[in-house]
Amino acid sequence: MDDVDFYGSATVGERGQIVLPSKLRKKLGIKAGDKILVLGREKYGKWGIMLVKAEVLAKMLEEWEGKIKDIFMKSEGGKRSNNEKE
Repeated sequence: MDDVDFYGSATVGERGQIVLPSKLRKKLGIKAGDKILVLGREKYGKWGIMLVKAEVLAKMLEEWEGKIKDIFMKSEGGKRSNNEKE
């Protein structure tokens, strides 16, 4: 996991709140008022969470959508579907 940085730990308070380490907030440009999405997955009896800035996830989804369309067009030989506008 060479692409993962460790920023410390956070303790969950009585109201379920956590504080993101300041080093993480500074490096990723997270500021008060930023919308952070909390994603979770339970599989094989283990659990985990992932935090992502909402605008970053939106950009990632747009990029993936473009890549999926490119792959589809290549697999279809460049043909357009009946629903796709020119």
